Amino acid sequence: MAIENILVVDDDVLMRNFLIEALNRNGFRAIAAENGTKAAAILKEQSFDLMITDMKMPGMTGMELLKIAKELAPSMIVIVITAFGTIENAVEAMKEGAFYYLIKPFSLESLLANIDKANQHSALVEENVYLRQQLNVAPFLKEIVAVSPAMKKILAEVNQIAKSHSNVFINGETGTGKEVIAHMIHHHSLRANHPFIKVNCAAIPDTLVESEFFGHEKGAFTGAATKRLGRFELADKGSLLLDEITEIPLPLQAKLLRVTQEQEFERVGGTKPIKVNVRLISTSNRNMHEAIASKVLREDLYYRLNVVPIHLPPLRERREDILLLAEYFIEKTCRENHLEKKGLSSSAKEKLLAYNWPGNVRELGNVIERAIVMDRAKTIQGEHLYLDGPLSQASGKTLQELEKQCIIETLQKHSDRTEAAEKLGITLKTLRDKIKEHRLIE
Repeated sequence: MAIENILVVDDDVLMRNFLIEALNRNGFRAIAAENGTKAAAILKEQSFDLMITDMKMPGMTGMELLKIAKELAPSMIVIVITAFGTIENAVEAMKEGAFYYLIKPFSLESLLANIDKANQHSALVEENVYLRQQLNVAPFLKEIVAVSPAMKKILAEVNQIAKSHSNVFINGETGTGKEVIAHMIHHHSLRANHPFIKVNCAAIPDTLVESEFFGHEKGAFTGAATKRLGRFELADKGSLLLDEITEIPLPLQAKLLRVTQEQEFERVGGTKPIKVNVRLISTSNRNMHEAIASKVLREDLYYRLNVVPIHLPPLRERREDILLLAEYFIEKTCRENHLEKKGLSSSAKEKLLAYNWPGNVRELGNVIERAIVMDRAKTIQGEHLYLDGPLSQASGKTLQELEKQCIIETLQKHSDRTEAAEKLGITLKTLRDKIKEHRLIE
């Protein structure tokens, strides 16, 4: 949906006429209202893609009009303008749903630039809604919800990367969406009609890893009653996702290196070389240089897998996506539980935006689901959101300190290490490494 129809609301006749003339001259269809009351009446009769409203007006203020506009036309974008700008006013306007806040006097170029940004935002939101509505597309595509520049850049790169056959290494914190991106790469690749096989490297016992990867012949070991194909054979001509690659035992990493070089292996107990054509997509939530230095991952294997690197930023570094993701999870959870879609209050939005999200998108989804399931109110309030850590502006702590605190609190609640690791969204081995890293008592 391109922005075409614009409502301008300002009690200053000179500013109002200037905006109308400038917008019409630049290809928009703009009409004016001299106060908030008239604007509200117009909104009840007509639809607009964008509203530009002054903040300080006699009678109904711009903030009051903004609240009414969001009720009458939730998808309409609002830009607030004022000659009495303060940081507090800007924050309040953004909390209430304003897209941007301009201080008078401003240039026409500045206004048009923000309308262009609003246009891009509107198109991306519409695209995300479209993807969520497509029942025939793969489920993971409906979870790619992003408007932040960082994620838009990554999604654009993914489309280009997908067309190649190069191995891809996706690095990022737990819960940032590494598997979603891996699915997307395969879906848009020339291998899309062939298998996409996933291996959770952390979930396979060391004694069975080789058999899981390469398969085994009948009688190769006790319990091998029949021949079994491994993940590499199953993924032939398709893609193989090696999730949490650093969890693979070092002895097997040498064999994995050979496969990446020659696309050839033997089953356990077999002697016949088996040729495959597999694209490897690997993921990890660890610092790779530290993993190599600590001998957790072979350096030569890493460079074979890391032909095309993708780093997924944590949610705290792309806060523009938080509220859009929250709305997506609200819609998803309500639909799955056959509930009427809930709203998100200003206090809830403020709380979501202030939190550091150590568990990233996965944690956000869990927080929203818990709020919906545990409270039947029509609107999610701030007190309905259970967060495990402090809000960012009040914490004054580094990410390392926050991580340490989160681990300590989880271990206090869950004495069973396996259960604690599951709650933290990491593997048991990673939890042990973190305990050593933070010098916590074993």
